[in-house]
Parts: sequence; C-alpha cells; structure tokens
Amino acid sequence: MVCWTSLIIAGTGKSVLLREIIAALRRKYVREPDRVAVTASTGLAACNVGGVTLHSFAGIGLGKEPAEDLVKKIRRNAKAKQRWMRTKVLIMDEVSMVDGDLFDKLEQIARTIRNNGRPFGGIQLVITGDFFQLPPVPEYGRASKFAFDAGTWTTSIEHTIGLHHVFRQKDPVFAGMLNEMREGRLSPDSISRFRQLDRPLPASDDNIEATELFPTRQEVDLANSLRMQQLHGTIFSFEARDGGTITNKEQRDRLLQNIMVPEVVHLKKGAQVMLVKNMDDSLVNGSLGKVTGFMTEQMFVLYKEDEEAFIEGGPSEQAMKNEMAKTTMGLNTAQVFPVVRFAIADGTTRDLLCKREDWKVELPNGEVQASRSQIPLILAWALSIHKAQGQTLERVRVDLGRVFEKGQAYVALSRATSMAGLQILRFDPRKVIAHEKVRSFYSSLSRAEQVEGKAKSKTIHGKMQAANAKKRDAEDEQ
Repeated sequence: MVCWTSLIIAGTGKSVLLREIIAALRRKYVREPDRVAVTASTGLAACNVGGVTLHSFAGIGLGKEPAEDLVKKIRRNAKAKQRWMRTKVLIMDEVSMVDGDLFDKLEQIARTIRNNGRPFGGIQLVITGDFFQLPPVPEYGRASKFAFDAGTWTTSIEHTIGLHHVFRQKDPVFAGMLNEMREGRLSPDSISRFRQLDRPLPASDDNIEATELFPTRQEVDLANSLRMQQLHGTIFSFEARDGGTITNKEQRDRLLQNIMVPEVVHLKKGAQVMLVKNMDDSLVNGSLGKVTGFMTEQMFVLYKEDEEAFIEGGPSEQAMKNEMAKTTMGLNTAQVFPVVRFAIADGTTRDLLCKREDWKVELPNGEVQASRSQIPLILAWALSIHKAQGQTLERVRVDLGRVFEKGQAYVALSRATSMAGLQILRFDPRKVIAHEKVRSFYSSLSRAEQVEGKAKSKTIHGKMQAANAKKRDAEDEQ
C-alpha cells in the first residue's frame, strides 16, 4: 500500500493534477469503477472533483459518535458497508477542513469493517489540500484539530509531495507576497505593496466589473440582489430539474445545495455572471461575462450567422419574454436561454447560448443520489470566499475588514491573477493570520525534506565512489 498526500500552495494547478489522477485511476479500474472513491471535506469541493463528501461516502451522518458506534451504524447500512469493502483507493480533497478526530475515526472504521489491521484497512489514500487555507470548523468551545494532528496521520501517510510552482500568478513578486500572506508573515515591503492596492480598478475593455468577495453568503446575496435591481428590463427565471435515487426533497436539497448552481437562477439583460462548468479550452469554470439577451436555439443560429442584422431587425425583449411564456405554458417546444458574452483570457470575447447542463452527486458504485439540470450560470458581481476557493479571477475586489477566519485573507487574495486586477479595501496586517500549528507542521516537513535530500546525496555519492573503485580495480587487473 502506497499512501501519499499532496500539500499545495494556491494556484499551483492542484485541481488539474487531481483530475488527471482521478482519470488515470478510473482507467485502471474501468471494469470496477467502485474501487475508486472520490471524496472531499465539503460538498462544494466534492462537486468540483466529481465526487461526494467524505461523510456521505463513509455512511456516518455527522460522524459525532465514537468510532465503535459509527461501525455499528455502517454495518446496518448494506450500501455503506459495501463501499468500505470494495474501495481500493480513497481520494480526499481539501484535507485542511478534515477534523483530526474524524480522520482517526475513519481509519478505525476502515480497519474494523474490512477486518484488516493495516492503516485504513489496506486502502490506498490520495490526500490533497493546503493547511494554510480554511481550517476545520470546530465544535463549540473546542479548538481546531487538523488532520495532521490525528494519531493515525503518520502511520497512514507514507509520502508527501509539495507543489510549489505557481501558475495562477505570473508575477514572481506578487506570488512571493501571497506566499508570505499564506504563512502569516508579511515583510514591511509586502505590507506596503498590499496597501498600494487600495485604489479603484480602471474600467476594462470588456465591461466586466471586478468580482467582490465576501465571507458570508448573506452578504453575497444582498450585493447581487442590489445590482440586479439597478438593471432595467424584465427578469427571466430558470428553474432546475432535479432527480436522483433520494426522493425525499429535503434530503436531496441538502446534497444539491453544494452544487454551484441554485434551484432557480434569476437573470436580466446586462447581468454579470460566472460560468460554473467547463465547456472547452477557452470557456471554463470561472469565466466571467454579461448577459446580452435571451434566445431559442434557432434564434441563436440566426444571430451567429448575421449578428448585426439580427440585432437591428430581431425580436424585442418583450417578444423574447412572450416566447418564454409560451414555452412554460406548453404551447411551444422551443426553449429560451440566456446569451452571454464572455471575456476570454486572450483579450477577445465570445458569445455562448447557455443551455442546461447536468450535475450529479454520485456514489463510487455509480448510484446517482441527486442530480440537477440547470443553466451553468451564477450571478458574479459578488461571490463568497468559500465558493471562490479554487477559482481564478482576472479582476477581484476584497474588503479585508470583513474577514474573520484564519486563512480567509489568503484564500480571497490568491484568487487574483495579478496585482493590476486586484483591489484591496481596509488592508490590515493584523488580519493576516496563520495557525502556528500549521507553520510548525510545514516547518517539520521542510526539515524532513532537507534530511532526506542529504541522505539521497550521500547514497548517490557512495554509489559513485563504489563504481569508481570497481573501475580502478578492473584497470589494475588489466
């Protein structure tokens, strides 16, 4: 059994790497897909990697009970027990939010259910995350306990791989500033540079405004609602089509609340939106754009063929609304969808008719517990820091006076690709805090790497000396 963890700095391509690992494992176990369990600490992270939450996979509910009681619960649940028995590789993403006690419980559950004394009952672990990002949410009155504080962490993890090459930020100065922030140790020069970012951002050629990041969902909803109210025109509402093996709506909604798209999406012409599905190489999860209108597929084909003529002689917004009303009344099979003009990374724009896409909450055995068919858009004048985690934003505004959790400032600011596209309000170095435990953990890893590097160097040097001695002996014999 090879168990390893990848500990990552934001923007180093972790999501891309993890998707490649998952794809390779699924190719390996193509005839037995339930051998690979893809999980994450949160529902949002699980959706991003096409998996389920760690709790859902394990069949433990909230997982507050002692491990022995959780084992009894799993044994009464044939599907959950079967998952533990069948799994050969368990992937855990966003390990920073996995509580240390939960990690120990899962390890004991695996050994007990599988009747196998090896760590995690012989299951191979692939764990990814950055402990400098958002920590576990502790129970009331209790300090956060990280996964690396678990008693079984050192026996379960054999290899640690660090990703350090930053792809998101091309500017090494900015990348260095963010790394200082990550570790909670800002130099006077970095503090000065961050304070200089408290200025308005210049208008962009594509008319896309900076996305504002907030710590809470309530602040995000309020900010987006206010901006929608400022737009003229009628509201177009798009309702999701939900399904899955879980028929209880309350239970299904709990699973689906972790999907990026809501049950109902309200849009107007001019609304700023974010694409939350990878479409191709240029239109990806995180692409920003503005709604330019609402069309059927047939209308969009005509629009693409002769954009100017269509706009000049095309249907009014009220006509579009009438078209949609007919659709919902069942008088017409045509469906109206939003047309979004997206800003592309190379400076160009691209129009897309945003039709319904599918999201699934799927167990390793292929059972789809919950599914949602919805247009792949969310309002994007504002986002929560939690939902922005993992996203890349060209233009972003952050009010650091609002952050309240260790790691929040780093997660928010590291979404930006450059200082030119980042506006920071109320910068306060005192809000840039890292857990001392996390600093100590990474420091011990660095020391271990140095010792391992010296040991390898000595081994290589010794092998070279032996080879040279052998060569000399051969020459002497000649």
